Amino acid sequence: MNHPQESSAVNRLQAYWARSCPALPAAVSAQLFARVLAGWSEPQRAYHTTQHLLESLDLLHAWRGVQDWPKAVALALFFHDVVYDPKRSDNEDMSARIAREMLAQMQAGPELAQAIVALIDVTKHAATPRTEDEKLIVDIDLAILGATPQRYAQYQAQVRQEYAHVPEALFLRGRLAVLEAFLRTGPGLYHTVRGRNAFAGAAARNLAAEVAQLRAAIGDLGPG
Repeated sequence: MNHPQESSAVNRLQAYWARSCPALPAAVSAQLFARVLAGWSEPQRAYHTTQHLLESLDLLHAWRGVQDWPKAVALALFFHDVVYDPKRSDNEDMSARIAREMLAQMQAGPELAQAIVALIDVTKHAATPRTEDEKLIVDIDLAILGATPQRYAQYQAQVRQEYAHVPEALFLRGRLAVLEAFLRTGPGLYHTVRGRNAFAGAAARNLAAEVAQLRAAIGDLGPG
């Protein structure tokens, strides 16, 4: 990573990591951070990269600052997609397994470790978040849906790149089903006041526009 922007991003991620970790010898912290960074930098990724991780941590910082920095949420963000293979359906479970292993190396207490694993699990978006930290991490993870039109268009292209192995018709129908489910939730897509205020309106517009695009593309495919 020799590009100045990439070096700056890594430095910022490392600063967030140092803020979030239990007290560790510098060498151990650096070794664990390097392992996390390597996971997020794997070549099969296009959206689930350090860009998404840094956007998530920047948003957490904007919402909670330094004085109210929730370590469990921050570490869960670092770990929630540390394993990501578009061809697998158990990425969060595998990420949680890595998190448990690395948290043991950090000598994190069992309560912190369990809280982080629970936060990773809720990023499956398969159940309604219950705790304030669960609501926070879900809103951060879905913030991309309420991004600017330019960033949202980039996100669309990144998702398609990750699923390049999926035939076009299958991808279009699968993506449509996911986005229609999000769209049906309305403002309830976000669970915190900040999330709704920051992203609900833009998310509704982005989702509606992409759903229309997907329906048109499916129509162009014809029957079958």
